[in-house]
Amino acid sequence: MVDVCIVGGGLAGLMLAKNLSSTLNVVIISDSFTKGNSWLAQGGIAAPLGESDAPSFHLQDTLLVGSKHVDGLAAKEIIEDGERLVRSLLNEGFPVDLTSDGDLALGKEAAHSHHRVLHAGGDRTGKFWMKKATTATQSVKRMIASAHSLVMEDGTCKGVRIVTEQHQVKTLYATTVVLATGGIGELFGVTSNSSAAKGTGLSLAYHAGARLTDLEFIQFHPTIAVDKQGTKGLVTEALRGAGAIFTDQEGTPLAINPLGPRDVTARLIDYHWRNQLPVFLDRKQVEKFSERFPTAKQVFKDQQRIAVRPGVHFHMGGIQTDLGGRTSIPGLYALGEVACTGLHGGNRLASNSLLECIVMGYRVAKDIQSTSAPMTGIRVSKLPEPPTEIRNKDFSQESLVHYCGILRDESSETYANSLPLQQWDLANVPVHTIDLLHRYTTSSLLAQSISLRKESRGAHFRIDFPSTQDEWNHKVIVHEGNQKWIETRNSSQLKERVYYESIHH
Repeated sequence: MVDVCIVGGGLAGLMLAKNLSSTLNVVIISDSFTKGNSWLAQGGIAAPLGESDAPSFHLQDTLLVGSKHVDGLAAKEIIEDGERLVRSLLNEGFPVDLTSDGDLALGKEAAHSHHRVLHAGGDRTGKFWMKKATTATQSVKRMIASAHSLVMEDGTCKGVRIVTEQHQVKTLYATTVVLATGGIGELFGVTSNSSAAKGTGLSLAYHAGARLTDLEFIQFHPTIAVDKQGTKGLVTEALRGAGAIFTDQEGTPLAINPLGPRDVTARLIDYHWRNQLPVFLDRKQVEKFSERFPTAKQVFKDQQRIAVRPGVHFHMGGIQTDLGGRTSIPGLYALGEVACTGLHGGNRLASNSLLECIVMGYRVAKDIQSTSAPMTGIRVSKLPEPPTEIRNKDFSQESLVHYCGILRDESSETYANSLPLQQWDLANVPVHTIDLLHRYTTSSLLAQSISLRKESRGAHFRIDFPSTQDEWNHKVIVHEGNQKWIETRNSSQLKERVYYESIHH
């Protein structure tokens, strides 16, 4: 029995571990502690630290990009906490790039009104911060394993079943389980994500009965480098902030704003490619390119221009939580990309994700340490075993790109119906099929949400409903067990109501 089991070894999980008391028995479970999306993060950390900047300006930018879908109170509190917490981490020695005068080298990325993005090692912020966070948590126990399913008793999470390196299923009981499993990019063909981003956390939470929301909002990064052999890697948005522009194959500039909102930029680039007009990113105007962007240099090699197209980058939706990271299930928390606090709304403001990891790592630790024991949840009826015929369903990367990609239409509904889903008991699912079942579950959940939102908003674009509808303002699609519904996001109070409503309903 452990006090806290953290599932996921990225920045969100490590920042939580760093903030938990050393008196607690904590274990972190992950497939790898040297790979993952956090290690790949080329962008930076958005925080209003500039002299002319303020949390109110940062909040305005977040709300604007979020397409009238951001939880305003959540965003306000996370940004205000972020200003303080990021300063504290820099004082502790977390790495940051400085100007020649020794000041913070604050960058400006898409849709930010001020220079407020911190970087480390140029475009290697994730790698630098992960190394520091790993050192800061070196005393915390780690286990190389993957999550199989959550252990549930009377509606309360009591632990997690894990698959060991020897492919055996073991049960790890814990007072508190925290899901920090990351994103969904690996489910798609072209992506900036690591191979570990398979959406497993969403499936784990769904079959345990947790609420999930905003699953239809998937951000596509505009600049994934490609060639005839496939993807070559992500090219950081900071490169465009430093002067890179979009051109055609001959180098003629295109009418695509290099610093426009990601969803708009991605759709414009996708439109060109659909019309057999490849889009290139030209770095000619970027000063000190090799020094400032070592990761991008490896992608460009000696070329001035490279072909780029949109790819799955970040998932705004996830497991619904309050600002303490609590889910609708007692004993279960979530943070990072797998969670949905409402900060990102319909479209994430660049570099807000690492900020959220930092802030929620602190907040979840504080909440766990102030809670003596999880409350009792709702008794759940016995669940059926999952069917075997899901093996014959089509949830390939190609299908996800076609039906759940950057441009959606009415065919998404037909696709969603082809992937029937209900809450299943995963306890006895064999090791060799559990990964397939998680992929199926998450694919079905994405398709269902996409088919239900009959409008376009932020990163969600329906060809058959191309405009944003006022009646959908602040409306969220919620999945919980075998139920799904649409409700209004309440920005006037903390979403702790989600936690308590689920217990006392």
